[in-house]
Amino acid sequence: MSTSRKTESFDHLLWGLKDYLASEKKYPYPDLLHQGMNTLSLEIKKSVSFPKTMQSFLGLLEQPVKDYCPSNWIPPEFDGDFGLLDMGSLSEEANDYLTEVLLAKDGNLQSASTVFKQLAINNQKFTRILDKLRDAYNEDNPEQAQGEYLIFRPFVIQHQYATTNRIRKAFRRTKYISPEDVGELYEDCEANLDYWYCDRCGILTEKNGQLKGLKPRLCGNHHQNLSYVHSVKWEVGLRRIKDGIQQRVCFPGIPELNLYSALEKLKAEYPNYLKEVRLYPGIDRYDIQLCFSDDTVWAIDFKDVRNPDKLAKTLKGLYGEGSLRYDESFYVISDRCVANHPDYTKIAKEEAKQLPKQTQVVSDKIFNKQVKQKITQLQKGEE
Repeated sequence: MSTSRKTESFDHLLWGLKDYLASEKKYPYPDLLHQGMNTLSLEIKKSVSFPKTMQSFLGLLEQPVKDYCPSNWIPPEFDGDFGLLDMGSLSEEANDYLTEVLLAKDGNLQSASTVFKQLAINNQKFTRILDKLRDAYNEDNPEQAQGEYLIFRPFVIQHQYATTNRIRKAFRRTKYISPEDVGELYEDCEANLDYWYCDRCGILTEKNGQLKGLKPRLCGNHHQNLSYVHSVKWEVGLRRIKDGIQQRVCFPGIPELNLYSALEKLKAEYPNYLKEVRLYPGIDRYDIQLCFSDDTVWAIDFKDVRNPDKLAKTLKGLYGEGSLRYDESFYVISDRCVANHPDYTKIAKEEAKQLPKQTQVVSDKIFNKQVKQKITQLQKGEE
């Protein structure tokens, strides 16, 4: 079997596993899970015995993939030091691979699992809203479209739990986005249950009395007594953001908006030097634009990707035409990523083959210092 066919079997195993975990009916097993298990039983390392029960098989999937899978069975984008499962749920590495790699790899979705297809459809619903606003920005009314995007994206990041009524109120007067458009990004919450939320990473799940976030290696402490962990009481019409939107938009969006808020505070403190802080300019061509009193413009794109090697493959020059022109550009990395990998920014910069040399890759903390240093230089220039 060719390497591509073997990694395809790995994909099928993961798709089927996602289906299995999402289904209340555990038997018969989803077709793709059954196929993946059969293929793995033939390919499993000789030093490992293939499990005889489903419970034992799920236990095997908690172990690092490299311990039981041949190296040519594991896709290059998946870190074999991690398992497919973590405490009975899809691992962070599996979730990242599912949403960041497989959605792009299997565009026609014909071979995908039921859950995977739904994940892709949910992401397409977000993309349709984005495309609608970009079309309006380019062809009709850029100011109105930009204003609606500044309502839309922060809303889904900050309101990962929302009632139907709150969604309706937020979007009842928007021209290009309807409450129904936004509502399709949410799913109903089951009645009379408690739900949990983390200010730092978003929606939490509870299993065996423990709370777990989407990416435990970046935000892992969720004791119920912590100030940033909150219980969300069920009420009529309560809904939660769907998985794909949480993964690709909400989780990285929280520190992104925190950076914007910090820069807005600096603008309020030094209005004569930091003139404007623009969020998502040009319908999110990049994340933040800073305009200083000496007419210099900085462009910032915020990144919250755990692995610097994975991030490096995506880095390239930021768009800078027209009102989006800039004098300096930055990729700002969340402090929680850098804390887990001290050489993060150095690795990302060195491995980014398409990144212009003048574009800086810095941590959130360092970037804030650079903005303050710029303001200090402007102040001294007036003396």
